[in-house]
Amino acid sequence: MDNVELKQYEKGNYLSIYIGAKPIIRFAMLRLENFISYYLRGPGGLDYKSEVLAVDSYAREIFYIEQADVNKIENWIVYYDDEHDCMAVRYCFWDKALDRDILMADESLRVQVREKYIVDKIPHISNQTIIGVDKTIKHNILNSINTFDAAISKMNILELFENVDYSKGNYRITRSYDLDVRIEAIICEEQSNLHSIINEIKSLVVGRVKEPIETTDYEIALDYQFSPIDIK
Repeated sequence: MDNVELKQYEKGNYLSIYIGAKPIIRFAMLRLENFISYYLRGPGGLDYKSEVLAVDSYAREIFYIEQADVNKIENWIVYYDDEHDCMAVRYCFWDKALDRDILMADESLRVQVREKYIVDKIPHISNQTIIGVDKTIKHNILNSINTFDAAISKMNILELFENVDYSKGNYRITRSYDLDVRIEAIICEEQSNLHSIINEIKSLVVGRVKEPIETTDYEIALDYQFSPIDIK
């Protein structure tokens, strides 16, 4: 059934309009990719608390970097709570090519994916989240983000979309300043200054998640607009 309440906001040269979601995506890979893309895009922030530090607060996304092509989705995310000067970083990777090969070889698995999105054999994803980034790395990441802000403040916003080749694995970035202000763009190698800054932020995130992980007393909750588990 149409959502009649929303129709009042739509105008166009159509006879009728349906506002809703198709209950079934017929192609298993497309269904899987839609689900994982939403999951890996990451939450807009994360709730965190620590009994040792006596803190219970929220860190919002301030910088998001993504590289995606036909074989993978990979992203690097920075969250920050300026009230408590607490930073979290997250790295996600999906081996899309491997899951595609597995699905193509197994019809029964394709049926399961169409019904459930994911099953035990797939997807081949790897996510790492580090909360409480140490002072030096946090300082370096914030400095790099400030450098990015300074660079784009001197640009015409249209320059962000020059020389963009959508067929290449360029960086898709989101710089979030608050709940209402953000910049989303594709950064290519021709934009050498911005490209190098984003590489620096990415390298700092990678460097931290590759360090030995010691379990802390932090508890975190990834804050999605809609829970990936509940999406139908």
